[in-house]
Amino acid sequence: MPSHRAQSTLPRTLKTLEAAAAGLDVETVVVDDVDGRGPSWARNRGLDRARGDVVFFCDADDAVRPDFFRRPMEEIGRTGADLCFFSYPGGPRLEADVLHGVETVRRRYLPAFFGYSFDDVRRWNGGGRLMAAKELGQVWRCAYRRSFLLERGIRFDEEMSFFEDAAFLSHCVAFAQCVASIPDELYEYSQTPGGNLASGINSRRHWDYKFLSLAFRTRLDAATGGAVGRFCEASHVFSAMEMLTLWRKAGLSFGEFRRGLAEYLANPVVAKAVGEFPISLRHPLVASAVLLLRLLRRGA
Repeated sequence: MPSHRAQSTLPRTLKTLEAAAAGLDVETVVVDDVDGRGPSWARNRGLDRARGDVVFFCDADDAVRPDFFRRPMEEIGRTGADLCFFSYPGGPRLEADVLHGVETVRRRYLPAFFGYSFDDVRRWNGGGRLMAAKELGQVWRCAYRRSFLLERGIRFDEEMSFFEDAAFLSHCVAFAQCVASIPDELYEYSQTPGGNLASGINSRRHWDYKFLSLAFRTRLDAATGGAVGRFCEASHVFSAMEMLTLWRKAGLSFGEFRRGLAEYLANPVVAKAVGEFPISLRHPLVASAVLLLRLLRRGA
């Protein structure tokens, strides 16, 4: 559990963790991020300390319910799953299920966490919802078999300060052989105004994240032999669209914006995605933005 200026909420969180751990062999590792290095840094330090068979994550301003540890541990023990997802109030209602096979797991979970695919866009162009498959990509909504994380070398990207949870989950489900889910609501999420994500939107961090996200997605696709890139092709284009307006809010000069966008569009993965993005007159602003990006890419 990362803790940064959490003096007012941490005691309550620890109390609920202690109650959930009663009668079980559980070690709680709290990493005091006194220098504000970020939750990815703190969680990696926690992973370094972890010695148990199953890893859980918790935020210092949230709470857990009495079966938080017991139910996922039982399910992982029963099924041999690499991960066990569980429900939470206000989140998607999960069914009791066990998925076997890497491709089956990828088809179910990568659309939720990894980005937007061209299939998502085609469904949207046909009148469907673009975000139909999206879910909250927070790492606390899942329990992890520690040996799986070690075997695959899965850790948090400490350079990321946006959506680092979704990146971690994407890495996990890209390689998991078996994933379980249970309907139990086990975690109480408190969305803090002015938190890490909210405080960084439209900032220079937000601009830099576009490049970090592209690098992460490209690495993960390469690590899977090109098997997962299709799940996020449209995201590269949406990021480029956002950059067209984000630069002013992020405080970049026009020169910085021009060089940064040219660098982003010159990436072969982005260039291919921009060229193949399925446009539709149903969404004229998006179609216009894609055509503009194609012109800028050719002129770069």
